[in-house]
Amino acid sequence: MLLPEKFSRTQNGCLVAYWNDSTRSVLNPYKLRCHCPCALCVDEHTGEKILDDKEVDQNIKIQSLQSVGRYAAQITFDDNHNSGIFPYTLLKELGD
Repeated sequence: MLLPEKFSRTQNGCLVAYWNDSTRSVLNPYKLRCHCPCALCVDEHTGEKILDDKEVDQNIKIQSLQSVGRYAAQITFDDNHNSGIFPYTLLKELGD
């Protein structure tokens, strides 16, 4: 099971996830916000993305991160959006 061992932040505000498979992912806050899987950003019934990426500030920052069980993280962004639950597998996919 893929799990983060820890999270940290870079000086420019990116999130860094250190995984239990000995890899690490650097996650850009803008990319994370644009890929938020919540019902406000993705239609619950069709799976179609609702969020317009152009409406997201390119300099958005992560305010906090909280673990949700052993499978995901809830991220609060500085635009006060906090309803997205990001499965760890999605975080791994979005890493650069």
